[in-house]
Amino acid sequence: MESRADITQKSIRLTRDVAKMLDQAIQLDRALKIGWGRDGDERPKKGETGVMTHLPAKLKMRLLGELGDLVGSANLGALLQIEGKTGDMAAAFQKDGKTIIEKGTGDRVALGMTGGTVIVRDDAGSEAGESMTDGLLIIRGMVGDKIGAGMIDGTIVALSNVESDAGAGMIGGRIVVDGRVRSVGEGAQSRDIEADELVELNDLLEPHGFKLTMDATVIEADSEEHVGAEPPEISSKGKFEGLRLCPHGTPLAPSSVVELASEIKMPGVASGVNLRNIWMPTIEKGPSKAGSALEGQPCLVDASPRENDFLRIHEGNFLALRTELSNAGGAVIDIPSFPSLNESGVHAMAAIAIGFLPVDSPVLLMDDVDQIDRLLRMVGELGLAGAIVDVRTIGAAPAISALPTVGMARSKQQGSMSVLLKTDWTPSPSEALMTIAAGLNGIVAEAFIGDESPPAGVKKIATELDGKLSSMEDRARGWMQSMGVSSTNLLQRHHLRATTNEAATLSGLRLDGRRQPLPMWSRR
Repeated sequence: MESRADITQKSIRLTRDVAKMLDQAIQLDRALKIGWGRDGDERPKKGETGVMTHLPAKLKMRLLGELGDLVGSANLGALLQIEGKTGDMAAAFQKDGKTIIEKGTGDRVALGMTGGTVIVRDDAGSEAGESMTDGLLIIRGMVGDKIGAGMIDGTIVALSNVESDAGAGMIGGRIVVDGRVRSVGEGAQSRDIEADELVELNDLLEPHGFKLTMDATVIEADSEEHVGAEPPEISSKGKFEGLRLCPHGTPLAPSSVVELASEIKMPGVASGVNLRNIWMPTIEKGPSKAGSALEGQPCLVDASPRENDFLRIHEGNFLALRTELSNAGGAVIDIPSFPSLNESGVHAMAAIAIGFLPVDSPVLLMDDVDQIDRLLRMVGELGLAGAIVDVRTIGAAPAISALPTVGMARSKQQGSMSVLLKTDWTPSPSEALMTIAAGLNGIVAEAFIGDESPPAGVKKIATELDGKLSSMEDRARGWMQSMGVSSTNLLQRHHLRATTNEAATLSGLRLDGRRQPLPMWSRR
């Protein structure tokens, strides 16, 4: 059985090979045939995940094989015919075009689609058409539970039987079933199809070779039954109050050179992205040119990355990944930003990111501290560069408690990986150094959170951010000189002290005035 690493490498090679042929295929108006040799002999793909995604308009493609998750996702207007089976989330987030799946698919086909047509000529799994906002989804075979769950708009047509909870939580749109419906979900109601509606729908289906009968049932939102849910606030409390940095040796001379730089890279790769600073700022777009402090420090951005910035991959920018990642230094997959992304989906997302990035660019996963064990295990299994751990939790756990939690989880992992802590406040130099002393590689936070007058305009943002980064460097070096530490690599947990009993209990650190720490901190 192939490992995840083997499947990832196959997926990346296929993505990069296809990228070289896209423009020529569009210009020649010829269909790209993937899974056949030069003489038409079948060479079906098997297991590749996250492939044939973000296909441009006017492209025609045929794909043969039994494939993994997120195949054909983010279609931007292509005609994609998949002559085999697919895993979960096939054709997810499709914007336009037409996707045809000949031999069935897994769960959540057409998840979040916003336009175009998706046709499944065989069976589909659960939650088909979940959260779709527009477009047409046609399924000829049997359908699993919760078809159209959370649907906002668009049309789903099932030409066979569907299982339980059809339309659960739907807000709008319609589900038309020409077969048996086991049960309708909460927030939905069913009715008989109307004569004029049947004509309208058959006019819509006729170009695709399908036809409904008067026995069809229409499922739509029940305006009188409210089933919405408001998610809880996710935050932290207390910052790192109750902790302090302390010397562990003779202070260095003021003229001593102190090293703050580090590097994030994929396993087995010679080089990656250099971090000049111990703080990685998060901003909306890649900054414009400013001073050397900003020029040499990557940022975590949502759009327009520089060649050393990390692009945060989230549901809002998923459609633009082919373009955005080609210019980025690395990528961070924001797992919670996608609806219920399971581990195989994360695997597919990682393959997409690596395939679109320049060769050897680092990819990290991001999730909250409550998911730390799963998060770091996936990083290791997928062979990624590391993780960003969000200190925020449901119920606002103390930020201090994240330090031992991450430390213990990291001690279970084999091999090296970069792990950074994401806070909901802009860190002071001492707080950034505390994360490194606690065994992490630095801190990630918004650049201007809490500022009374945050800057507006690209140039102003870059100028002020450069000043903040420069100040962070100078003050962090001053702290390290006073502590007798010449490099961040030498910072250890013995450079940390708890100043209150509560902080000692939460962190496992030695309380000022005591000789031993509590035995809950993992050893590095």
